[in-house]
Amino acid sequence: MRGRTSPLDEWQRRLAAIKAAGIDAILISGDAEFYRRAVPAARAEGLELHAWLFTMMRGEHTATHPDWYAVSRSGASTAVKPPYVDYYKFMCPSRDDVRQSLRTLVGELASVDGLASVHLDYIRYPDVILPVALWPKYNLVQDKEYPDFDFCYCQVCRDRFRKQSGVDPRDLADPPAHRAWVQYRYDTITEVVNLLADDVHRRGKAITAAVFPTPTIAKTLVRQDWTRWNLDAVLPMTYNGFYKEDVAWIERATREGVTALAGRVPLYSGLYVPDLPAADLARAAERAMAGGARGVSVFEATLLTPEHWKALGDVIRRHKQGKGMK
Repeated sequence: MRGRTSPLDEWQRRLAAIKAAGIDAILISGDAEFYRRAVPAARAEGLELHAWLFTMMRGEHTATHPDWYAVSRSGASTAVKPPYVDYYKFMCPSRDDVRQSLRTLVGELASVDGLASVHLDYIRYPDVILPVALWPKYNLVQDKEYPDFDFCYCQVCRDRFRKQSGVDPRDLADPPAHRAWVQYRYDTITEVVNLLADDVHRRGKAITAAVFPTPTIAKTLVRQDWTRWNLDAVLPMTYNGFYKEDVAWIERATREGVTALAGRVPLYSGLYVPDLPAADLARAAERAMAGGARGVSVFEATLLTPEHWKALGDVIRRHKQGKGMK
């Protein structure tokens, strides 16, 4: 849920209905002050409250720290020329100042009494390749990694990789085929996640992340190697419509993630309401559970109709009674 843009009492009126449907937790956007007010309201309804945080995609520093932002292989900074949409202003995960800024932000959230976790979203590079169903929206065919969407080639990334490998990534004849350069991007995001995870855990809170739907897709499209992250749960965005897949695909995608995690942390399959009528939402939740998910997450609460809530609630109650779903 989006909390910062709505008065507390406006979304609080929905809490009883959400709990009645069998939902256990809300991931909601806001700042530390908002969460200090919101946690007691959620607790009163028996709901956990988690801080939903946009992580690498943060545009508020473009005027004061334009150097913090990722640079494409074609030389454009997301601070000036973001790919795809105006708000795609991704910071560079290699930069110490960026990491410290995120640590400060996450530390403030993790210090809120009663908050269940910090949930990292947009914890990645910009999509080097969009999900296939989105290509027509932007009049693109992304059959390979094109320079305008390949990040990051800022001076810090180049210097760090050169020190590590002896090679400047700008000098590579075929950067997408250079395994060490690809691995550098995986490792850099992993470093940021694990740094933030250490900070959150020291404050006695859990940390989770929204990730792309399978380990393979995540690495290919956005450089996420999420099976190596020190999280307490992962919430893959198994948005079947984005990949022109049917509802049954959710089970296959979920199983791939569950298998890769090997029981280390629970997985909650993310379901995209705009692509799922009520009956399909119920089937999607069933498929996720069949694939080994601990539960499901739903994007987002304000989009669910009464029919959605009833269909989802029936599935949740059935699995809680029979399988201990949470």
